[in-house]
Amino acid sequence: MAGMTLEEYVDAYYGGTLGLSKRYGIQKADDPLTTADTAYFNTMYGAKVFNSLNNESDVFKLLPKQPWNSSGWRVLSKRTASASNAGVTEGGAFPDTDVPDLVELSASLKEVVSAWDLSTAASTLSRADDGLGDVEGFLRDNAATDHAYFIDQMLMKQADTLAGNNFESLDRIIGDTVEDGLDGTGSNIADGDLDIYGQDRSTTGSGDEWRDANVSTGTVSGQLATARVLSLDLLDSIIGDALENGAVYENLIFLTGYDTLEEWKQLIMSGTSNASWRFMMEAQSPKNQSGVKSEPGMNLDSRVGYYDSIPIFATQHAPKAALTNGTTGVGTGISNIYLMDLAGLHFKLAVPTTYVANEDLGVTQKLAREYAFITGGEVICTNFPTQGKVRDLEL
Repeated sequence: MAGMTLEEYVDAYYGGTLGLSKRYGIQKADDPLTTADTAYFNTMYGAKVFNSLNNESDVFKLLPKQPWNSSGWRVLSKRTASASNAGVTEGGAFPDTDVPDLVELSASLKEVVSAWDLSTAASTLSRADDGLGDVEGFLRDNAATDHAYFIDQMLMKQADTLAGNNFESLDRIIGDTVEDGLDGTGSNIADGDLDIYGQDRSTTGSGDEWRDANVSTGTVSGQLATARVLSLDLLDSIIGDALENGAVYENLIFLTGYDTLEEWKQLIMSGTSNASWRFMMEAQSPKNQSGVKSEPGMNLDSRVGYYDSIPIFATQHAPKAALTNGTTGVGTGISNIYLMDLAGLHFKLAVPTTYVANEDLGVTQKLAREYAFITGGEVICTNFPTQGKVRDLEL
C-alpha cells in the first residue's frame, strides 16, 4: 500500500486486490424491520415518505482524502539550533552541529458502521398494496444519508467529548493549551480532553508550541472564559497567526454554524470597521473544495461565502462554547468559527464507504437479510499552528 495515490488505493480496494473489502460481514442486528412495524405497512398513508430532517452533510466532503498507507507520521517540532548562530568570525570554527527535532505521531484506524436488516416477510409485503414499495431501496438510501450525517456529527463534536471509537473531532484537533482546564460552571473542557495522537497538551513549554492551534478565547478567569461578541478583529487575528506560521491563502477555509454566519453577514454588510471590501468580490470565481462548491462574490447563501478571499462553509453541526458572564449569564452562545489549513489537515482513508449485503439465508440462518455501510479511517493533522478557532461568542 505504501506509495499508492488515493485513486490507486480506492481502485485496489473496490477491485478486491487489497483483500480488505472481503473482510467485512454482517453478524448482528438489534432492530430488524418486520411486518410488525406499522409505520411501514399501512394502506392509509401511501408509499411516499416526506423528509422533515436536515440531513445536510458537507464537513466530511471538505477534508482532503489520502490513502491509509501508514498509521504514523513525523512532525518537525524544532528548527536546527546551529542555524541561529551560523555567523562566525573570519577563519573561525564551525558552530556546534545540530539536527532538527522530530516527533512521531500515530493514529488508530476507526471504523464507522451503519447496519440494518429486513425480514423476508417485510420485503415481500412491501411491494403489495400495504407497503412502501421498494423498501430495500428506501432503507439503503436512508442509511446512506444517515451514515454521512453522523460522520459529520462526529467530526464536529465538542472538545469535551472524547472520540473513542468515533472519528476525531475538529474541535479537539484545533485546540490550544489555553482551553485545557476550562472546566468550571458553564464550561466542560477538562484536563486531558485536548490530548490527541498520544500528546499531552495540558502544558506547553519551549519546543511544544508545534502541537497547539491558534485559538481565540474570551478572557480566561479561573476555569471560565468570558463571552464576547463577534468582531472582524478576531477573524483577522487568527488569519494573521495562520499566515505567520506558514499557511497560504489558497489552502484556507472557514467553517462555522448558520447562527454565526448570520451575525457575520450582518457585521460585514453594516460596514463595521470599513471592512465591506473584504466581502465585495463579485469578480472572484467560485472555489470547488472536495466537491463542495462555494459561491462567488457577495452571494453568501446557506452553504458558503467569502471573507478576505477565504471561502466560508457552514454546517448544522458546529459546536457552541458554553459561556459565562455573558449578557444572559451562563449559557450557550453561537457557533465557533474554525479556520482550517487544508494543506495540514486531511482524512486518511482506509476503508472507502462500502455497502455490504448478506442476503444468503443459509448464512444468516434466519428469515432476514442484513446490510451495512462501512467507512474506515481517521482525521489527521500534520500542522497544528496553521489551524485556528474563534470560540466563546454570543449575540
